[in-house]
Amino acid sequence: MIDAHFRENWSVERYTAALATTPHLLAKACKAAFGMQVKELVNERRLLEAKRLLLFTVRPLEDIAYEIGFRDPAYFSRFFRLRTGMAPSEWRRSKLIS
Repeated sequence: MIDAHFRENWSVERYTAALATTPHLLAKACKAAFGMQVKELVNERRLLEAKRLLLFTVRPLEDIAYEIGFRDPAYFSRFFRLRTGMAPSEWRRSKLIS
């Protein structure tokens, strides 16, 4: 379900409702299966898609941010830097050089 909806920036509550479960049971199942919280899992999927788009397209950062559900490209850059230690443009350059 995350793969189908991560671009739409669904809340944990929306996933809970779509799966007809409770927040507690979803959190428990996610932790048992993946070792992380639901929101972390969604963010990891968004990060994976951002990296894929940065590496395999020449699209500008703004387009990539919107594609993966961020309304603000600056917030996307902060999100990316927090998780990778690099700005998206810096990460792209480092992967293209290697």
